[in-house]
Amino acid sequence: MDAGLLPSNLTGDPDFPLILDIGFGDGELLISMAKNKVGTNFIGIEVYDAGIGHCLKLIEQNKINNLKLVCGDAVEVMQFGIENESLDEINLLFPDPWPKKRHHKRRIINPEFIELMSKKLVLGGLVNISTDWENYAEQVLDLFDQREDFVKKPSFTRDENTKFEKRGISLGHEIFDFTYKLMS
Repeated sequence: MDAGLLPSNLTGDPDFPLILDIGFGDGELLISMAKNKVGTNFIGIEVYDAGIGHCLKLIEQNKINNLKLVCGDAVEVMQFGIENESLDEINLLFPDPWPKKRHHKRRIINPEFIELMSKKLVLGGLVNISTDWENYAEQVLDLFDQREDFVKKPSFTRDENTKFEKRGISLGHEIFDFTYKLMS
């Protein structure tokens, strides 16, 4: 094992699928998914202490044992902590939209990050993306359309809305959901 990889006790039972949730916010949806899929391992990555603290409280309250949390930058965690071809699914639900045009380069979904995801996913693995920013949705479509290794699939459904999804809906924003499958 490489020195930088996450320890196996963090990635869970190797016989179970592994889902990575990037920027899980308050953790409510992540907890719901972990409760409903006990035969699946989950790793949540978040940079904000408040979200991690709230999610840790929910893990304890709900006695969740198939979910681990990492505090850190998702790009760095994926580059140095996640083994290649180990993830069955990656969720990016309402990533920071960086709405000002001059800040678009800060968006996590860019060509380099899509390439990184392609290395970390198993063949047939899924990327689920949701946003309420139309120009971010257009960027997602454009970037994935340039890739021959990802195929657009019907979007996955969630049992509940995220905090940021609820905010977007209350503001009258359209919700854009995408699912891409790694084919080669």
